[in-house]
Amino acid sequence: MNKKILINFAKDKLSLTIVYFLSTILILIYIYSLGTQIDVLYPLLLSIVLYILLILSEWSKYYKFNRSLNEGIENRYFNLNPKTNEQLETARAIFKIHENYTNKISKIHAQNTDNKYFLSQWIHNIKTPPSIIDLIIQKATKETSFSNEDSTINQMNILKLFFDIREENNIVKNGLDQILNISRLNDFSKDYEPQTADLVQLLKEVINNKKSQFIYNNVFPKIEFKYEKILIVTDEKWNKFMLQQLIANAIKYSKDNKKNTYIYFNIYRNDKETKLTIRDEGIGISSYDIKRVFEPFFTGENGRKVGDATGIGLYICKVISKKLNHSIAIESDINKGTTISVTYPSKI
Repeated sequence: MNKKILINFAKDKLSLTIVYFLSTILILIYIYSLGTQIDVLYPLLLSIVLYILLILSEWSKYYKFNRSLNEGIENRYFNLNPKTNEQLETARAIFKIHENYTNKISKIHAQNTDNKYFLSQWIHNIKTPPSIIDLIIQKATKETSFSNEDSTINQMNILKLFFDIREENNIVKNGLDQILNISRLNDFSKDYEPQTADLVQLLKEVINNKKSQFIYNNVFPKIEFKYEKILIVTDEKWNKFMLQQLIANAIKYSKDNKKNTYIYFNIYRNDKETKLTIRDEGIGISSYDIKRVFEPFFTGENGRKVGDATGIGLYICKVISKKLNHSIAIESDINKGTTISVTYPSKI
């Protein structure tokens, strides 16, 4: 290794050596051309000695710096001890590269940790619907076994059980969509296509797709705005997924077996932005929980009241809205309801 450093040093200083000796020879030729009798031996020896001292000094700095570089390959806590401005700039560049590399490694490690956590929690959450479906099937089997019961009542009970199965199936599908989209968030830029879209049409499509969920939970949508078309800048696929999560949440926390409840949709707009509000008449969120509702897997007090709460939906919505350059906000009153607002840019 020392031999390699020496050879590299000789190559680096070759031009300096050539220039030095060439200039010395030219000076000697000039002195002799004047025809004067001057003793040049002493100045020449002095010059050579100074050159040697300079080379030794340069070699000392060069060797120490390069040895530190080689040690740094095996030891992350190394000190280059730069002696020249060039070495100082080199050291800064190396440390900057090392810092960026370390930060990227830490970020990847954090993402992997989050992904493991998400997967673990998701598996736990997705285990519940199959268990419920199994119980429903057992109940359906018992219902059909009583042949002496009134057939009309029996059919109604069975129909209700099938509705229950479909609802649990929707929960499974929603969970699959959530984990699929979580896995895509890391490569969001590859799957992101900003374009002008009709918010009214997107919203009505999502509401229509949730029709059975609305009916099953005795919750009904009410569109309060009069607009027939409103253009916003968004990614249609990601925005539809976000609206699906928000509406599913509103339905989940609004259902009341004793009476019908409503979810109100309204749109406000100006030249720069468009705001969509989704207001429900549900159980509401406490003031000490509302600050944390966008945290992953946070369910709070309502999570204990609603068995299938996962705490993933609003977190995903927050991440998606940020990546889409939208903003999302939430307001709530206990036993009165919750209002979610999504603000979109109206122009690119």
